[in-house]
Amino acid sequence: MPRTAKLPSILAADDDVVVQRLVAHSFEAAGLYVNVYESGKALLDNVNEDTLVCLVDMVMPEISGMDCLRAIKKKFPNTEVVILTNVNDASNAIEAMRQGAFDYLTKPFDPDELCLSVRKAMQLAKASRENEGLREAVNSAPSLGSSPLVGDAPSIARILKIGNRIAKSKNSVLINGESGTGKGVMARYLHSISDRADKPFITVSCPSLPKDLLESEMFGHEKGAFSGAIQKRLGKVELAHGGTLFLDEIGEMSLDLQPKLLSFIQERTFYRVGGEKQHEADVRIIAATNRDLQQMSQDGGFREDLYFRLNVLPITMPPLRERPGDTLLLAQHFLKRAAKREASPAPSLSVEAAQALQAHDWPGNVRELENVIERAFTLREEEDSIQGADLPAELRAAKSQASTATPSLAGKTLSEIEKIAIEQTLEHCKGNKAESARMLGISEKSIYNKMKRFQSGS
Repeated sequence: MPRTAKLPSILAADDDVVVQRLVAHSFEAAGLYVNVYESGKALLDNVNEDTLVCLVDMVMPEISGMDCLRAIKKKFPNTEVVILTNVNDASNAIEAMRQGAFDYLTKPFDPDELCLSVRKAMQLAKASRENEGLREAVNSAPSLGSSPLVGDAPSIARILKIGNRIAKSKNSVLINGESGTGKGVMARYLHSISDRADKPFITVSCPSLPKDLLESEMFGHEKGAFSGAIQKRLGKVELAHGGTLFLDEIGEMSLDLQPKLLSFIQERTFYRVGGEKQHEADVRIIAATNRDLQQMSQDGGFREDLYFRLNVLPITMPPLRERPGDTLLLAQHFLKRAAKREASPAPSLSVEAAQALQAHDWPGNVRELENVIERAFTLREEEDSIQGADLPAELRAAKSQASTATPSLAGKTLSEIEKIAIEQTLEHCKGNKAESARMLGISEKSIYNKMKRFQSGS
């Protein structure tokens, strides 16, 4: 198949013509656009940074599915890989997951199960791209004490200090925070500096799975356990053995499954759906949520005993509005990354653009900022700078409102202007004197002394 400038977001490779046709037909029926190749080499020749998911057969001539997986994850870490295999071999499945595979399916596969797996992989790949700026330090296997989060706010330093302390613990971690604050990044960082770093890091996205499939996804199922269960399947708990199980957005987990998760956390044993044999798994649980689980447990929406089991070691990721000093630092980081990707010099931020970025309260947090910078970088009118006009209208409006709200400084003494600057900066930083001092370019002690002088009226 000839290479084109813009390929589908899904590529597949299998040397079996029948499987090639079945994959193409299944995806077409599901409304998914795919290119199917007859070898791993052909797939690797065509995969690029726009590819979201690759579906590869484990056994192919010249280049195996495992070799494809390693090559793809090395060059395009945010591209997800789903493995097809003829043999339901747990050791091969676990090795594939350890090497970074998103999922594995055994032949003959159910077309609906295949499409569901690929859709979930696409969701994760898109989320990875949204958070790429935060993830890249984690993907490079950071050493103890290196920062996976961009920013030098005191809150970030505190979180990293806590993370370095608890990483080697076997106790459960609950990461709280709004969407877009880097909860998944923190989870991967904790795993990367733990004693389990060379073992699997397996993610379960609680909101993305239908209620009736979540238990099978977690604990696996036996052949014939339910309609469509044509093969035995290992669950994420079993695949994470020895490593970390990350439960993303745990607050969305159904009440029906919560007792089974609680039992597993307590006993470290589980049953596959439709099975009678008890299995063991040694995993470290890290959960994340953007909801108030304590309030949910009081309201009956989340089991209180499970909440206490998960909340042994809590971490709260701060929203971007509480670390305003990091806004421009992050913006510059995203600009440099975009420029590196395009092999071009990084554009600067104009004063107007910088003021607009700082005036916005970023309800979407770091993820929203990243999207704004990516769009501005792509659509900028001037090659060497980002102007205010390159930013979305709502940011320019926020900057305009902030300017209108600022009183005129004409006729005021320098001491009065200094007082206004300090008071407004403290208000902007929610009273955080260390943050305010850094933004003003003075020491924290100077802020204390000046505030004391203002209060005394001298």
